Amino acid sequence: MRIATLGISHETNTFSRVPAEYEKFVEVELLRGAEIIARHGDSNYTIAGYLEAARELDFDLVPLMFARTGPIGTITKDAYDRLSGEMLGMLRDQGPWDAVLIANHGAAVSEEFPDMDAEFARAIREIVGPDIPVGITLDMPSNISRDLIAHTTACVVWRTNPHLDTRIRGRKTAELIYDAALGKTKPVQWIETPPVLVNIVRQFTGEETMKGLVDDAIAANERPGILDTSVAEGYPYADVAEMGMSFIAIADDDLVAAGEAARWMAARAWDQRVELNVPVPSILDALTTAEDLYVGPKPEGMMNFVPEDGSALSAPVADSEHSHLGPIVLMDVGDNIGAGSSADSTFILAQAKQMGVKGMLLSLYDPEAVEACVAAGVGAEMTFEVGGKTDDMHGEPVLVTGQVRAISDGDFEETRPIHGGYRYFSAGTCIRLDTTDDHTILLTGRRSGNTSREQMYHIGIWPENYRVIVAKGVVSPRPAYQPIAAEVILVNTPGVTTADLENFTYERRRIPLYPFEDAAYDPGSRLGDY
Repeated sequence: MRIATLGISHETNTFSRVPAEYEKFVEVELLRGAEIIARHGDSNYTIAGYLEAARELDFDLVPLMFARTGPIGTITKDAYDRLSGEMLGMLRDQGPWDAVLIANHGAAVSEEFPDMDAEFARAIREIVGPDIPVGITLDMPSNISRDLIAHTTACVVWRTNPHLDTRIRGRKTAELIYDAALGKTKPVQWIETPPVLVNIVRQFTGEETMKGLVDDAIAANERPGILDTSVAEGYPYADVAEMGMSFIAIADDDLVAAGEAARWMAARAWDQRVELNVPVPSILDALTTAEDLYVGPKPEGMMNFVPEDGSALSAPVADSEHSHLGPIVLMDVGDNIGAGSSADSTFILAQAKQMGVKGMLLSLYDPEAVEACVAAGVGAEMTFEVGGKTDDMHGEPVLVTGQVRAISDGDFEETRPIHGGYRYFSAGTCIRLDTTDDHTILLTGRRSGNTSREQMYHIGIWPENYRVIVAKGVVSPRPAYQPIAAEVILVNTPGVTTADLENFTYERRRIPLYPFEDAAYDPGSRLGDY
């Protein structure tokens, strides 16, 4: 049995001013053939799950091409045409196929196709025909349309955020498609899309309310005839018609059962729509709390906990004696690199300097500052402005004085379980800058999310030793930093990924959509829609 795998993975922030050009994919990950296996064979990403299933189920997985870049702005027409053109040409020329496995994100938007993932699946379906099973595995913050469901045989969504089960869910997709190709099952899918959005600050599946909704999906999966269930949180920074939550149930030749399971999950979420949109603290409040909570470094034995399996992280639990030992980690919501932000927000740094906060660690994307430090060399004393240079949404550049302590090429490898399951990273040239007011700033030549502590370790920075760590993200830094944190505090900062969604002008989203408008939802029975 020959099964092809390919994909264009991008989380598109349509409010970002940084376009996703072809060169951005080349810079991060543009792989063909055996390069895909070399990069992802020993990772925990979706494709590793496809490869694992191929080995254990004994089918021939043929890697064609895979493209990925970090979450930034809209994919240009040129980039999509070049990427999809080459991939679809491979699919057409190297067939016939018994099945296809797609590794996309689920929140991709191109200049030509607002629902890029569905368009990509449609083009694949056009090539292989109506009878060949096509499976796709998607990120949890996805905006999933009925068109995508119509063009695929099985759509499976990761169940953890941060994403620790990517390989597991990839394998599940491969198993479903393998059985369908053998004729053992006949998957049918139902998608339910209640008019509700989950604010990004409430998408952590290790805490309620999302934890309970994932539990609901697992319970619905136990119903007779159900092959798989998924809950997609939605990605609020892509201005598209399908923005918002969706619930998918896959049944074995029983659309009624699939519809009932999906509608039950959706109704449960609808009843908790208020809890899914509760605000978080301001910068001043978060820094004040961090100063009040900090005691000192965690004991050695408490530093190294990382979940071994694909389960979601739970909130930190410590005994009364050590309830606040370790760094206080501030999640910079408005500069959420994993959702398409600039990576150079200075709002928290500026406020911390004004308050006299000491012992803070943060990263800033600043190629200009990196270049200046490289020219000056290790040991040089620098006074210059850092951060706030991408646009006018993420604060002003901040004047700092400090010493260049180390320079690296920014390449590092992470073998611990982390968000997304990736293993190899490149942050561009990196600088460790220790400032005279007792902060450490990691200056990066490329936008690089704080999803791995190796990002810091590789240049001699030990996060465990700092009072306050600024992690640019909402959920994705948790697997890296929650294990060493005394407390994790979400901070409602301005920026292109702010939690204040009313700051954005949406032109395509559906109306009404809670919490923007009051809305009504009756799951009812709508088999006629299918």
